Amino acid sequence: MKVILTIIMMMGTIQLHAQDPDFWVFLCFGQSNMAGMAPIEEQDLTVSERFLSLATTDGSDGRVLGTWRKAVPPLCRADAHLSLADYFGRALLEVVPENVRIGIVSVAVEGCPITFYDKDKNAPLIAKEERDWMNGILNQYGRDPYKRLLDMAKIAAKDGVIKGILLHQGETDAYDDEWGKTVRKIYCDLQQALQFDSTAVPLLVGEVVRAEYNGVCAHANPTINDIANHYPNTYVVSSEGCPPGDDNVHFSSEGTRILGRHYANRYLEVIKH
Repeated sequence: MKVILTIIMMMGTIQLHAQDPDFWVFLCFGQSNMAGMAPIEEQDLTVSERFLSLATTDGSDGRVLGTWRKAVPPLCRADAHLSLADYFGRALLEVVPENVRIGIVSVAVEGCPITFYDKDKNAPLIAKEERDWMNGILNQYGRDPYKRLLDMAKIAAKDGVIKGILLHQGETDAYDDEWGKTVRKIYCDLQQALQFDSTAVPLLVGEVVRAEYNGVCAHANPTINDIANHYPNTYVVSSEGCPPGDDNVHFSSEGTRILGRHYANRYLEVIKH
């Protein structure tokens, strides 16, 4: 009887932690536009039960590091705002089968260079950071955003299947070939650590605010667009038609929603191939 009870308990534990192939997980990282800088409006607060976010920090809103929560914005951190990841997930839910759930794992550091996610270079760079506001964000991630993303991805991968990686970063430093090489290295580091099939997990990289909107960092877009010419399973997401906020660096709430949908549409195009 004890043996049977033990087996039943073990089966229950396995079932609780079993990987669900219909739970699609997306890793999101970058800087401010990924964290979300746009105001959260009333229309953004209605969220499907099938849309979840893994808390990558503790938060004043009750989020607990490493646990799933309904994907009510902000997704990235309690002190962030509306993000493109919000409407990436919502747009996917409109077209995927009803049994599919979407999970977002988001780590973003406003104003950071891409090297903050390079596990072999970030420690001394982060140690030299002097801006108080930046250090406040870094502290929430244990002063290692790459490790936090990887640690949370490992938790998420126990529950679901990693289906894609979203990057929005480049306003700071996407101006030469080294940026693209570093982006590729970060993707490969994640792939090696998480052991996912690189042919099945695309990397989606988004444009910054475009020149037609007087984007302050629009000169980064040629470098961002070039990355798909050099690396496999890497795709650029257009920011065409995505209006910015007053600073012409960050997207407005409407621009953020549109950009998120652009990411979703690009992903759907990719997986149809």
